[in-house]
Amino acid sequence: MARGRKPRTWVKIDCNGILRGSINWVLDLDEQAIWVKMIAYSEVCGGKSGNIEDNDGNGLPREFLAHELHCPLEKMESTIEKMVKNGSLSVNGTGSICLLHFNDYQFTEYDRQKPYRQAKKDRTDPSVYKGQKYDHMVKR
Repeated sequence: MARGRKPRTWVKIDCNGILRGSINWVLDLDEQAIWVKMIAYSEVCGGKSGNIEDNDGNGLPREFLAHELHCPLEKMESTIEKMVKNGSLSVNGTGSICLLHFNDYQFTEYDRQKPYRQAKKDRTDPSVYKGQKYDHMVKR
């Protein structure tokens, strides 16, 4: 059996978070691109979801990571530093990078449909029909 989890080849993104979130005033445009690539890369790694690490939970060498993200090492380091200060990222003792709000960047189909499910629950409340034309047909 293989170690770690099976990597995903896709990641869902909350468009409002990317377009209007704090990364727009914390990071410059190059760093924003690196941040989005880090979100995607965290899913390709075999470690925990939202972490950039190997299967043993150890961090990847920074030079290797910069090469994988196709960016200059200095720019990647400045992105990591700014996001640590922003509280969006942490680096543990082994060098593993953890995207702290990873699930916030994942906008799922479940999240999209949530308001409609709530509206449907509200409609099924029998007291809504009290005093209306078909009140006599509602089971209580």
